[in-house]
Amino acid sequence: MEGITAARFGIILKTERFAACTEFYRDVLSLNLWYQKPHLLCFHFGVDSYLMVERGGVSADLRKGAEINPVVLRFDVPDIDRAANRIAELGIAVEVLRLEWGTIAIFSDPDGNPCEFKNADDPYFDLP
Repeated sequence: MEGITAARFGIILKTERFAACTEFYRDVLSLNLWYQKPHLLCFHFGVDSYLMVERGGVSADLRKGAEINPVVLRFDVPDIDRAANRIAELGIAVEVLRLEWGTIAIFSDPDGNPCEFKNADDPYFDLP
C-alpha cells in the first residue's frame, strides 16, 4: 500500500467568538491572511500549513483544559519574553514557564483555546 503524501497540513479551529478570534490571530499574533469566505478565515500557519478559523465552536471564559480541548496551538518565536510582553501589553493574560526542557509562555485565544509560545532556538527541536 502506498503512503499518503499531504500537499499541505492544516488545523481547523471552530470558534464561538468568531470576530474576536479572527482579530486575535490576525492582529495580535500577526498571522497572515491566506483567504477568507463568509464564515471562515484561513491564515498561513508556519511553512506550508494553515489555521482555518470557522464558526461553530464553544467558548470558555478561562483557558480550556485538556479534558475539553486536548490541543494546544504552539507558536515557535525567537524571543519568548518579548512576545509574552507584547501580548500582555494588549491585556492578554500570559504566563512564562522556564522548564528543564525549554521555555514556554501559555495564554489563550478569546474562546479559551490554549496557545503557547515556545523558544524557537531550542536545540531539542532541531530538524535532521
